Amino acid sequence: MKEKQFIDKGARKVRLDEFLERELEGAGYSHSDLVRTPTSTKIVIYAQRPGLVIGRGGSRIRELTADMEEEFEFDNPQIEVNEIEDADSDAEIVAKSMASWLEKGGSAKRVGYTYLRRVKESGVIGVEIEISGKLSGNRGRTEKFSYGYVKRCGNTSKESVDSAYTLARTKPGAIGLKVRIMKELPDFKHRNVDVTEEILHETVDGETKTEQIAKIIAEAENMTAAAIEEAAEVQEIDMEKVTVDEVRDVFEEMDADEASEVESEEDEADQETEEETESEEAEDEVEETESEDESDESDVDYAEIVSGTIGDAKDALNDLENVDWEKALQAEKDDKNRTTFIDWLESKV
Repeated sequence: MKEKQFIDKGARKVRLDEFLERELEGAGYSHSDLVRTPTSTKIVIYAQRPGLVIGRGGSRIRELTADMEEEFEFDNPQIEVNEIEDADSDAEIVAKSMASWLEKGGSAKRVGYTYLRRVKESGVIGVEIEISGKLSGNRGRTEKFSYGYVKRCGNTSKESVDSAYTLARTKPGAIGLKVRIMKELPDFKHRNVDVTEEILHETVDGETKTEQIAKIIAEAENMTAAAIEEAAEVQEIDMEKVTVDEVRDVFEEMDADEASEVESEEDEADQETEEETESEEAEDEVEETESEDESDESDVDYAEIVSGTIGDAKDALNDLENVDWEKALQAEKDDKNRTTFIDWLESKV
């Protein structure tokens, strides 16, 4: 089964990494890649000190090839060794170096800050270091160190983030080390391109079906099938894409729209006429009201208003729309001549 084959390949890759890590302990082994060809199996080993992998005169690599062929049954294995130029930016080597220091009795904080500074100076985008276990005393705790930007999820975290996990076996107990290093930003984060010049979508210009039908209707003398086909031939329109029924439907819709436009124009004209009539009637009513108000104002008897109490006189005057305060003041002076009321009337004048 295919599922079993995938599982077997993954398990063999894990066993290969464990084998190389054990055999190349002093060479600074980081990781390996398997490349299968029709005639052989190519194993690419990445190590900090490739000279220790090759050995004097290639003796170590020949011995390693024979052991791998026997252990993993590779067909004609070919080993290629690549040197890691900057070991401080490789998560696997950093994790193993930290574990080695902790096993020799190093302080977790000193180890963490030292390698954080070294990784930072190597020019990476960001780094995260996590040390957990019995760091001091009987209780376990976790120390975390971080710098810069490290993507934690998505496809970017898989492609651009180098991660490693290892154990440091100390006297108090095992200490786990996790290292995640983001060496560079993905392409979409720092593209220096002019978006206006970069074509992301290209549209081919062409007439829509609606435009083609409009041309046929404008060209055709009537809506018979022969006239429509003749108009389409003149306009060089393929009748396989536009049918006679579609042209007729659009023509009927256009007639209906024109009829509705005429009706709406007539309705608007009638409405304008009604509005003009209503406005004229409203103006006449306003004139009548103003004349009634003027006649009402001329009929106001201020002497009778001020003859009552001051409170009643004030309420009566305030109820009037246009009060002649001078007439009211003169009526008060001629009648009761009350100082308080006169002062109030003078303030209104």
